[in-house]
Amino acid sequence: MSIRPVRIVLGLALVLSAALIPAPPVTAAGTTSIRVVKYAADGVTVVDERTISYTEMESQLPVQGDGNTTYYHQGPTFEEDDLWDPGETQNLKSKGAPRGTDLKDLCELVGGMSAGDTVKVSAADGFNKTFDYTNVYDPEPRQGKIVVAWHSDRDGYVPNWGDGMLLVFFAETTNSEGQHVFGNEDMRRSLPEERWHYFDIYPSTNGYSVKNIDEIAIFSAADDEDGESREVAQVDVSATVVLPQVALSLNRGVIDYGEVQPGGSSRVVDVGITNVGTTEVDLTLEVRGNDNVAQQFYERSLYVEGAAYARTATIARIERAQTESVDTQLKVPADWAEEGRQEAVFVFWAEAVD
Repeated sequence: MSIRPVRIVLGLALVLSAALIPAPPVTAAGTTSIRVVKYAADGVTVVDERTISYTEMESQLPVQGDGNTTYYHQGPTFEEDDLWDPGETQNLKSKGAPRGTDLKDLCELVGGMSAGDTVKVSAADGFNKTFDYTNVYDPEPRQGKIVVAWHSDRDGYVPNWGDGMLLVFFAETTNSEGQHVFGNEDMRRSLPEERWHYFDIYPSTNGYSVKNIDEIAIFSAADDEDGESREVAQVDVSATVVLPQVALSLNRGVIDYGEVQPGGSSRVVDVGITNVGTTEVDLTLEVRGNDNVAQQFYERSLYVEGAAYARTATIARIERAQTESVDTQLKVPADWAEEGRQEAVFVFWAEAVD
């Protein structure tokens, strides 16, 4: 079977009216402990695990950050001719002057990582980011250490610090203003392309700021028969594969579902999708929220073709040169308590049918 995934990006914004949604103010509490676990190569067998509190991190492991140095990530530039902003001056996102624990030191609690391993850092709401061995154990100065922060110079320790535990890149280099910025250009130069974070078509390192971290999971690349990690040697390989052309066209670029209330539904909005490639395709939909709250909102509220959103579900099969209309709607859970504008991106994935 020949398969070639193609991303067709559709920007979408949802407006929630504060006047129409009488939700009481909710103060989020930061997480206070993290489960650190290492899996064997099968992704299921637990090699080792430990749960550690923020107080144990501070007392038992090296502390990163001096509580005075401010660190920044970078949001999207929203300029197509300057996506990466090498000067690191646009849309900077201050993380304050946090203190925390190096992700590498937390990995070492359960046997550490080896070349080829990956580590997934997950929030309590399921939002997560995955990193490779080199970025955790041998980061470039422009990237800096990946730190799980448990103290904020503004709000103190978790759980009083509502965003903690928070993932922050402690960039060692500075921009022309002397600010420690892990910028979009730094991401492009220090992380592999498959790990880059985007908001719509725009790179944004702010997407790495995972809030309320409650799990760190190492996935081993290879095990021996006794379940112990083997050394991994790598060699670069290449091949040229000729695949059928897979391409899509959308009839809209933006959706605004309008104002909705908890327990209520939005209007149904259809997206016309045309197969302009050379082969029949199966279509799936991925939702990428602008932040943790938006991700959770759309995963809980979105319905596609009358069914609750599921990342792996095939939502349509489209023959060559044919158009399918895909109905979307929001059905907001009655217990939803966050008000305000929630933004996300729909990414339609097309795969050639055998």
